[in-house]
Amino acid sequence: MCQCDNSEAVSGPCCPSSLTDEMWEVIRRLLPVRNLRKGGGVRKYGDRLVLDSIFYVPGSGCQWRMLPRDLMPWDAAHRWFTKWCRDGSCDHIHDELRRQLRIGAGRDSEPSAAVIDAQSIKTSEGGEARGFDAGTRTTGRKRHVIVDTMGLLLVVAVTFASVQDRAGGRTVLARLAAAFRTVSLVWADG
Repeated sequence: MCQCDNSEAVSGPCCPSSLTDEMWEVIRRLLPVRNLRKGGGVRKYGDRLVLDSIFYVPGSGCQWRMLPRDLMPWDAAHRWFTKWCRDGSCDHIHDELRRQLRIGAGRDSEPSAAVIDAQSIKTSEGGEARGFDAGTRTTGRKRHVIVDTMGLLLVVAVTFASVQDRAGGRTVLARLAAAFRTVSLVWADG
C-alpha cells in the first residue's frame, strides 16, 4: 500500500502510477501558478490528484473514460491535460526534468549529440494517419524519435507508417534544430 500523502484522493490508496512524495516535490514547483486575479471558481481537485489521474492513463493503457473512481472524473482530468499541453506546461515540465537529470548525471544541461530512429506501430481500423510500411509489413503509424545520449526524449513526430524514414527524419531534424541549437551530432542506423 502506498504511503504517500495524497489527501486529495477521493477514497482509498493511490495507484501504482501515482506520484511519490519525492516526485511530487520536484514536479510541484514546475506546475503553472494560478493567477487568482483572472477569476475562476474554487478548484475542486488539487494538482497532485490531477497528475495522478493523468499518469494513470498511459501507465495502465486505459482510455480516459475508464479512470477509476479513486481518482478524479475522466473529463476533468482530460480537460487539465489538454489545457497544460496547449499552454506549454507539459513541455516546460518535461524539458526541466530532462535538464535536472542531465545535470545530476554530471552532463551539460543541454545535449550536444543525439540519436534518431523510427518505428512502425500497428494500429486498429479508423483514426488518423494510417498507412502501410512495406519494409516491416505494418499498417498503422510511424514514430520518428530523437533522444539524447542518455536516452531522454528530445523530439518526436507521428506520421503515416508509409512515410519513409528519410522524410520523417527531415521533419524531426528540423524540429530538433529549432529547439536544441547545441546539438551538433546526430547518429542514425542504416
